[in-house]
Amino acid sequence: MLQRMSIPVLAILIAVPVAAQAPPSPAAVPGPTLASADKMLAAARAKATEMGVNVTCAVVDVHGDLVAAARMDGVGFLTVTVAQGKARTSALTGQPSGGLGERGTLFQAVGSAAGQTLLAIQGAVPIVQGGKRLGGIGCSGATSQQDEDAARAGLMAGQ
Repeated sequence: MLQRMSIPVLAILIAVPVAAQAPPSPAAVPGPTLASADKMLAAARAKATEMGVNVTCAVVDVHGDLVAAARMDGVGFLTVTVAQGKARTSALTGQPSGGLGERGTLFQAVGSAAGQTLLAIQGAVPIVQGGKRLGGIGCSGATSQQDEDAARAGLMAGQ
């Protein structure tokens, strides 16, 4: 009797680790595609060149995760973090990063506590299509207004 039960139990024990190791199917995260992000970054760089400035721009999905980024030559090292922090703020709030007013300090504190950079300073805009937030695009390296102008040019190219 013990031998009869051992074979089915052994089969179950062998099958369980195999099933547990199967990778979960990835859930689709709303956000811009890589092709769309590349198009936005190219337009943002073109606008920056037109204005005579160099910037770093980042495109993030609705959760604030990086989709794509580009740093023009001669831009400072912190601009990557700043551009992504601005873009993440816009993606999460659905507003331009500089439009949070006094709530900006709260968002930055929450981001810091969560280990994420959220920056409530001008230079990023949300990516919204069909009334649905998809992410954000942010730029850094020039004046705040120039950063936002480059981000808006990128947004328009992705629409």
